[in-house]
Amino acid sequence: MKVVVFGATGRTGRLVVAGALERGHAVTALVRAPDKLGALRERVRMVQGDVLDGGLVSDAVDGAEAAIVTLGDTPDSRGAAEVAARGTLNVVRSMQRYGVRRLVVLSSASVAPPGEPGRPGFLARLIDPGSRSGAVADLRRMEISVRQSELDWTLVRAAQLVDAPARGAYRTGPGYSLPGGTKIARADVAAFMLDELERRDNVAHALAIAY
Repeated sequence: MKVVVFGATGRTGRLVVAGALERGHAVTALVRAPDKLGALRERVRMVQGDVLDGGLVSDAVDGAEAAIVTLGDTPDSRGAAEVAARGTLNVVRSMQRYGVRRLVVLSSASVAPPGEPGRPGFLARLIDPGSRSGAVADLRRMEISVRQSELDWTLVRAAQLVDAPARGAYRTGPGYSLPGGTKIARADVAAFMLDELERRDNVAHALAIAY
């Protein structure tokens, strides 16, 4: 499959790129700093630029059969607001333009509204940078764009992401989060997103993932 990855130089994004290549997919990556891909840069089609540039996003999507977005795990050093929301909206518009249907997007359990059963507790939100109010608002706007896109989308709402070896044993389910599920390794999230890319039974669903 021809897959384009956005957020490819982030900690989860690099694992997605590596995993996609291992599975035999042809990968395009939109990157601002190609060196951050390391040795992977020799194995992918790179489009150098910014996800906030709609024209460059369109160039990256052109010719793809599916897209994975991991901008929710890619801190932006420029301080630009709404990078996940605005960048993902550019991806959605480009996919619509070229007739690319399959979209898998990384989000967070932290987007759960107050009072939602299973919402991460205060301590979990405090130690998870992705749960800060500005980042949460950005991810919520991103989810709206995805849900309204009419593409074949799947949202993956991860618990607190950690750098650890993949366990291969994790829980998933519909909704914002899973009871008692506070953490998940980026390696397992990357593998799950690639599994979802190749499936059809979770199209138009938002899934929580945690241990």
